[in-house]
Amino acid sequence: MGLIAKQSITNALYTYLGIGLGFVTTIFLYPWILNPDQYGLTRVLVSASIIGAQFAHLGIRNTVIRFFPFFRNAGGKKSGLLFLALVVPLLGYLIFSLLFWLFREQLIAFYIDRSPLFVDFFFYILPITLFILYFEVLNSYLRSLKDSTTGQLVSEVILRLAVIVNLGLYFFGWIGFDTFILLFAASYGLQPLLLIRTLLRMGELHAGPDFSLMRRPLARGMAGYGLYTLLGGLTTVIVWNVDIMMLGSLTGLEQTAVYAIAFYIGTVIAVPQRAIERIAAPLIADHIRSKNWGQVEEIYRRSSLTQTIAGMLILLLVWSNAEPLLALLPEIYAGGKYVVLFIGLGKLFDMATGTNGSIILNSKHYRFDLSANLLLVAFTISLNLVLIPRYGIEGAAVATMLSIILYNLIKYLFVWQRFSMQPFTKNYLLLIFFALLSLGAASLLPDFTLIPNLFLTGLIHTALFLLPVWKLELSEDLNNYLNKLKNRILRQRDEQ
Repeated sequence: MGLIAKQSITNALYTYLGIGLGFVTTIFLYPWILNPDQYGLTRVLVSASIIGAQFAHLGIRNTVIRFFPFFRNAGGKKSGLLFLALVVPLLGYLIFSLLFWLFREQLIAFYIDRSPLFVDFFFYILPITLFILYFEVLNSYLRSLKDSTTGQLVSEVILRLAVIVNLGLYFFGWIGFDTFILLFAASYGLQPLLLIRTLLRMGELHAGPDFSLMRRPLARGMAGYGLYTLLGGLTTVIVWNVDIMMLGSLTGLEQTAVYAIAFYIGTVIAVPQRAIERIAAPLIADHIRSKNWGQVEEIYRRSSLTQTIAGMLILLLVWSNAEPLLALLPEIYAGGKYVVLFIGLGKLFDMATGTNGSIILNSKHYRFDLSANLLLVAFTISLNLVLIPRYGIEGAAVATMLSIILYNLIKYLFVWQRFSMQPFTKNYLLLIFFALLSLGAASLLPDFTLIPNLFLTGLIHTALFLLPVWKLELSEDLNNYLNKLKNRILRQRDEQ
């Protein structure tokens, strides 16, 4: 857990810096500079491009992490894996572009009635897809090199800074909306370029072809694994983006913008999860390959508990401050309050079930992930079709929450049955008790504006949730971190 802890802290710093920048863009810039239709357009473009990129990488993104230890141990740096990681997605992108062109009329018809602005800019899906595609693939390669922080810096901080600059140019009237969207798409192009620069600086940019290790069994194994993870990953991405896509068609870009902002606030709780899993996934792959199941279970158990505590604390703070936070936005965005809650609860359950996905994907049972994902997609799309027309953005949020819970419950039960490991202990009951106690106390506060409300609820949740968790030593990792922080503060005070 040492390497996980070290890089998780760095990742968390970058991610929270990104959240700060994201808060500025989401709360203070996007809603006030762009009208809801324009902001909704950017969300639909990105969601469609994420789905396209997930299809276009043809499974190589996860294949790189799974097979990197073999290539590095057997062939050294110039093993040709990076060449495959660059060429395979290009083939997938060409296939995606062809399909996009062939079905463009159907795509236009899907949005023309309620989201005509999307029809004017839908072709930007192609370049944004290309940029996201190569960022994700190159980031997987860097993560295999045990560098989980560079991609985090690029995606969480640098991309958001580029967006802020772009919004500023549009706000001051120096560019029109057409140019804004052009620069918006171009900002995603910065990401793969910066990762290429990092690989070059590390001396790891060995992109020449080398097929000396590619015997038929290995090629067949990589192709099979890539196919299953492609379909499995595609279904996951569809679940996380289909609500935005369907809202754009069924309710219009304006309601999509309201949902997107509330969704962003609700997913803030997932920051610790992203920070931990970026480094945990390659380590799990290494331990499974070495059949070191004790270490796999240790990572599974401890990361799940740490994520749950952090996720609960953040959700308590977010939900206790949802109303004063949304009050900072134009009035139309106030309708997203319960979207924040439903998305937050779904993500909390996802965090509580830990790294079960990484365990399944890196084991011989990785094919199960496809079955679970196909069920998830069918369930999610069906729920959205039923709930969005009736309940609008709240229906979309409930559909996403229920889909996440079902999906993770299935994976949790599978890992428990197949590997005889599961992360839950009686400590989780105590966590729930302290969280409910803390939430109940915070709900008794009168209405305040954001800053005093955030300060007071922060004190309550620290005293009634975090402090008991620390004193009862429910999490070894949390206690180690808090004790080190306490000792550092005391040392600095003594030095003064």
